[in-house]
Amino acid sequence: MFLKPTSAALCLAILFLVGFASPGGAQVSGQRQTQGKEQAKEQAQPQDVTAHVVNRLSYGPFPGEIERVKGIGLQAYIDSQLDPQSLPEPQALKDRLAALKTASMDTVQLFRTYGPKAPGGPRPHPTIDEINSARAKAAIIAREAAEAKLWRAILSPRQLEELLCDFWYNHFNVPAAKGLAHLWVGSYEREAIRPFVLGKFEDMLQAVTRHPAMLIYLENWQSASPESAVGKGQQRPLTELHARELLAAHTFGPDAVLKPQDVTSLAMILAGWSIGAPRGQNDKNGFLFDEKRHDNRDKSFLGATIKGAGMAEGVEALRMLALHPQTAKNVCTKLARFFVADDPPKPLVEALTKTYLDTKGDLRQVTRALLTGQEFLGVKYAGGKFKNPLRYVVSIVRASDRGVGEVRSLAEILEWLGMPLHDAPGTSGYKDVRDGWLSAESLVNRLDLAVMAGKGALSCWATGPCGPPAPLDPEALLKTMGLTLTPVTRQAVDAAPAQLKAAILLGSPEGQQY
Repeated sequence: MFLKPTSAALCLAILFLVGFASPGGAQVSGQRQTQGKEQAKEQAQPQDVTAHVVNRLSYGPFPGEIERVKGIGLQAYIDSQLDPQSLPEPQALKDRLAALKTASMDTVQLFRTYGPKAPGGPRPHPTIDEINSARAKAAIIAREAAEAKLWRAILSPRQLEELLCDFWYNHFNVPAAKGLAHLWVGSYEREAIRPFVLGKFEDMLQAVTRHPAMLIYLENWQSASPESAVGKGQQRPLTELHARELLAAHTFGPDAVLKPQDVTSLAMILAGWSIGAPRGQNDKNGFLFDEKRHDNRDKSFLGATIKGAGMAEGVEALRMLALHPQTAKNVCTKLARFFVADDPPKPLVEALTKTYLDTKGDLRQVTRALLTGQEFLGVKYAGGKFKNPLRYVVSIVRASDRGVGEVRSLAEILEWLGMPLHDAPGTSGYKDVRDGWLSAESLVNRLDLAVMAGKGALSCWATGPCGPPAPLDPEALLKTMGLTLTPVTRQAVDAAPAQLKAAILLGSPEGQQY
């Protein structure tokens, strides 16, 4: 790996590790830590609310952004982020996305171009070399999906939309490493998630449940009712994995107590939800309802009777799940954790849950209620969230005021930091709490990155025709990121050699929290 632990990173790790022991502080311990928290609260001035909001609603401020938001006012900024279509995308972003050949291809086009060869084709039994060649050819999809995500995170003015795309992809996680899902991680986000992040939760749930990436990942594509034409005579033709995860992860949440009968009923309801015939001329989205795998008997689900009606049974079941109070509580808890605190305040979760139920799962209204609430806007929770690797890396790039020539190296850095894009293991995706990312080893890696970035030596930055890379200006970073430093960090920055000042700032607790 091109990044290796350095003595500087190790020294910084020792210096700051204790500062991450509690949310929002860089103090050492005991009385000194308590004094630090109180001091930080006293230092938080009204103008800091702007920096707090910009940091929470974006991957991090770019130079001049906090001043711009102060100029237009917080409410106008929040309103514009809740209406992303009102924010034109810059030409630089359009050009970057246009250069990615798979970024505009839909699910069917991706399969036709990069999927397995058709049965009966010129090579029905390909060699190992041909298989490896096909996989290498298809690897471009996941690589370009990661690049598109990074370009949008860095350049898009629609920062809230990008954060929500990441949040909801994680909620409905599909790892690229699972089977043919690697063909569709990009189209899955574009088709099933992005259009709905500020729409109705039910619409997103319907879209992700029938998307080929999800049907492959959770193995529903080959599930059949034992009473169906396909299932009769087979041993265990019904697959319950998708139904179980729909209940446990996608709607009710991990704390829900599931009844085995409801899991089986939902699996029966979804029997026949399969992938299409992507090589067929009439296939538009890769989804197929296979009647031969379904049986039309009535089913009992969540205490109600769903009449046998083919695919409409699944649509009705998903509607019931989307509007269920348990789903509302689970979704609102996760949103509050994402935007406010690892342990979100109960009154906030209760208020959001009420908004969700009153609006029938309108995510724009739920998000608006969240972003305009006192818990989000107040200083109590400011600086208490720990940046995951994606936020950390992109926030450095956005704050640096350097031209970005490529983002493939950033994707490699994220993999090194334990967060390969679109490839979180398991149904629950990456954790959104500090304990999921803060360890001694990961901190050393982050601080080594901070040292590299502080020197201006990240590969993604375009360098001049000659001479060594120029180090970042710590005072400019401080202003851009809107950080309020504790005395410990301020002293460390002031005492550091010139070439390490920016690294200490980026690697400090304040630089890694938001």
